[in-house]
Amino acid sequence: MTALGLRQVSADLWEMPEPPGIFAGELLKRGKAYYQAFRVVAEQDEHDLRFPTYFLLAHSVEVVLKSYLVAKGTSKKALGKKPLGHDVGAIFAECERNGLAVAHQLMRPLANQLAEIKSDYDLRYPSGFILTIPSPSQCIPPADALIAAVSAVVQGRAVAAQLQFAADTRHIQGSKVRWSD
Repeated sequence: MTALGLRQVSADLWEMPEPPGIFAGELLKRGKAYYQAFRVVAEQDEHDLRFPTYFLLAHSVEVVLKSYLVAKGTSKKALGKKPLGHDVGAIFAECERNGLAVAHQLMRPLANQLAEIKSDYDLRYPSGFILTIPSPSQCIPPADALIAAVSAVVQGRAVAAQLQFAADTRHIQGSKVRWSD
């Protein structure tokens, strides 16, 4: 095993822990995809799609925020544990403590509202929950500002990690590398 944790599993298969910058970039990409899906569904403006629409928004915000935390040094393991877990409000607050500044004053209140509507799985399962949150069109500007602020940090770290990974694994070029974590 090397200092990177690179370990040969078979003749053409290696494994190592996923570099945090690569993971952060993948999280950001996935969060943006959920956000794009939110916007597509929101355009339908159908009453019966309210819960799935806000589920997509809440999940996209959660994943985008987690990409920022990983880029700032939070481990994969810590992302899934309390106080973070799936609490969008707590995750947003942790991002702010780590220097995230979103140029839209409604992002913090939106994060807290998303945390509330996700807390008891109300977006996923029927519970009698009365959905009270701004319309999708009102959620778009703060979410856009969040994605812009996070992207400014995460994308640079993701590119640097990809370049470092390529340099560190050039001696096994042509082999498959899987993440061990």
